[in-house]
Amino acid sequence: MAGDSFTRREVTRRSVLVGGAGAIGGLVVGGLAGSALAPKSAGTGAGSRGSIKVVGIFPIGGVIASDGKEMQNGVQMAVDEINARGGLIGYHLDYVVIDDKDSSTDQITTAFNRAVSVEKADVIFSGYHLASGPEFDIVANAGTLYYNVNTQIAWVNRYKGNPSKYWGIFQCDPTESWYGQGFAYWVDGALNAGLLNSKVKTYSIISGKSAYGTVIATGFQTQIKQLGWTELSNDGVSEGSVPAWGPVLSRVKQAKPTVLFTSDFSPADDAAMAKEWAASPTKTLVYQQYGPSVPEYLTLAGPAANGIVWATVLGLLPDKIGNDFRARYKAKFGAEPGWANAGGCYDEVNVWAAGVAMSGDPKNYKAVAKATESVIWRGTTGSISFVDHTGVQFPAQTADASVGQPHIIVQIQDGVQKVVSPTPFTSGTFVLPSWMR
Repeated sequence: MAGDSFTRREVTRRSVLVGGAGAIGGLVVGGLAGSALAPKSAGTGAGSRGSIKVVGIFPIGGVIASDGKEMQNGVQMAVDEINARGGLIGYHLDYVVIDDKDSSTDQITTAFNRAVSVEKADVIFSGYHLASGPEFDIVANAGTLYYNVNTQIAWVNRYKGNPSKYWGIFQCDPTESWYGQGFAYWVDGALNAGLLNSKVKTYSIISGKSAYGTVIATGFQTQIKQLGWTELSNDGVSEGSVPAWGPVLSRVKQAKPTVLFTSDFSPADDAAMAKEWAASPTKTLVYQQYGPSVPEYLTLAGPAANGIVWATVLGLLPDKIGNDFRARYKAKFGAEPGWANAGGCYDEVNVWAAGVAMSGDPKNYKAVAKATESVIWRGTTGSISFVDHTGVQFPAQTADASVGQPHIIVQIQDGVQKVVSPTPFTSGTFVLPSWMR
């Protein structure tokens, strides 16, 4: 959340208070959720107290279907696990999936209108939407609950502008503004530690032209300049429709910066770029934003992915909780989950369930929302707590990992994703890419 009171490595008075109250609340929520979700019966249909209408809205039939399927599977898995344990405080979850396809404005509007008007949702879950925006007023006007991982600073601004209207909506991860800032701190530290085989603080940017890509690139540019780096080139591309990477990459290769920062989130774009780069690289560390977290990226990029660094503020952690989820997910769906939305969407269902357990009534939406505000849920993506109905980033926004979701920096090494930052969530150490040696 750019411009707020959190600093890079500081736990402010506000976050201390959140952590203190949340730690107590988290213990209570943990106990309540454990009791609420404990095995009671394996039956289906209505629970002893009735049913809860759960609606998932995902882009599973369009251009980001690979990511949409991850979202759908994450929610489906959480719902199935809750029902298998006997439901949620006596209620069975009746689950309906709606496809918003290419996630355009019209498609989002149609999907969310169906969810509130036709399906009569008690709660709506989603990952992200490409044209995100119209759903917020639809949900707010209907007075229902909506949990997502949209990763938007725009949502924070919307919520802060009218919290009494948007009380029922929760973004269960940090905003995209932390991508650029967080990576700037990491790469500056890596250079200063001698890990980049260079002492020259220069960079180039290839920004995605969407609002999302622009926020990320601007955040990196602002922060890296403050750390004393010099910009050599700056270009932009339209995500999902890059005809060829050659021309834009040629300007980077001529400039020969120490770091190339890109913010095109498309896995296909990023894979194509990795191949083009690998054909004739310079001694430049390449950062790609989010795209490599989607399983199809490694398939498309092949060996060209090795050495690439990427990051996400919604990362499926390589710890016991994350790895247990991976094993259950693979057993259920026959494939490994990606590094972001499967775990993130699974977590958001459990955040809502904790709020329901704490409030005691899933039909009292305002009570559930109020309870959610004080939830701390240690999920597959770290510890989810809320400031302005949005998740908190660790380690730049808060130094307290017990209330934040780690912004993981990942490097692809021999076809394997290795988390190289932040500790204690790492699964490997940074290795200088072959083309930089």
